[in-house]
Amino acid sequence: MKPILLITILCFLFNCKKKDSSNTEELLLGLYLLQPTDYVLEWGYPGSQNQIQNTDLTGKTSGVTVKVGGVSATGVSAISNDTLQFTMPTIPGVTENSAVDFSVEKDGAVVFSTKVRYRPLVSWTTNQPHSIYRPIDGRDNKSFIQFTATAADHVFNSFGHTFADLDFYYFTSLNATPIAFAEKRRDGAEFNRLTLGAGTVYVMVKHISGMGGSYLLQIANSSGVVPSSSATLYTPPSLCYDTLGTGPATGNTCAVLQAAYTRTGRCTYPSDDGLTTRNYYNNGFTSGYAQFTCLNAGNGSQNEAESVFLAN
Repeated sequence: MKPILLITILCFLFNCKKKDSSNTEELLLGLYLLQPTDYVLEWGYPGSQNQIQNTDLTGKTSGVTVKVGGVSATGVSAISNDTLQFTMPTIPGVTENSAVDFSVEKDGAVVFSTKVRYRPLVSWTTNQPHSIYRPIDGRDNKSFIQFTATAADHVFNSFGHTFADLDFYYFTSLNATPIAFAEKRRDGAEFNRLTLGAGTVYVMVKHISGMGGSYLLQIANSSGVVPSSSATLYTPPSLCYDTLGTGPATGNTCAVLQAAYTRTGRCTYPSDDGLTTRNYYNNGFTSGYAQFTCLNAGNGSQNEAESVFLAN
């Protein structure tokens, strides 16, 4: 059906277009060609329950085997005469959102086949620099990660998506309803802090509006970041900044630069350019002062409402 429609559009645009017409037709064609050719599932990550409906499945939903990317799915059941539900398996070797083969087999024969969107649960490290930029846009509007949380406040910071608005959601068990925790409706960066218990946490990053592109996500807890660069402030230095970048990690950290002094607090705060840990030292700041300036607006820190603090 689609090839016939595409040929018709091409014929219309390039044989029937008037000389003084606008570029609207070319824009529509471009948007059509950009549309994904696979089923973009509601979830699509390993362990998620998904449904696929198609008139070609009519009468073929009972007693069947479902394979996704060549891997057998579990939890297969008929929701209706033309709709199947299945649990997405883990597909080895796929590390980014991808179109994969989907087939329904009955008595060893394929009775339906297409492609579906598979969204892997990418493992993330906290507090560490990395250079993983993940693609996202309005056509495939979700990506998922998983990480191991400690029982503490965590701060999340995405940036680099200059013309796109992204929101964050989290859930702590597969197929739980994702809970929104960062949705400031802003382009270029998104951030917020979240109090978590120890264990595996899943994060959904969702494209809300704007152009497609990629984003870099950083996560840190109150223990502070492992920096890719560090710098002191004041003479003698009483503040030192550890900046979490794309790597590699630097050996010349604030702990090294300020080895002669005792640290009195760590304030990790988000920004449009990522996470930074502001380290306070006893040659200028007490722990109480450090905490107050970290978490209260107007005292020299940044984005205090989303910052996390550790007293040492």
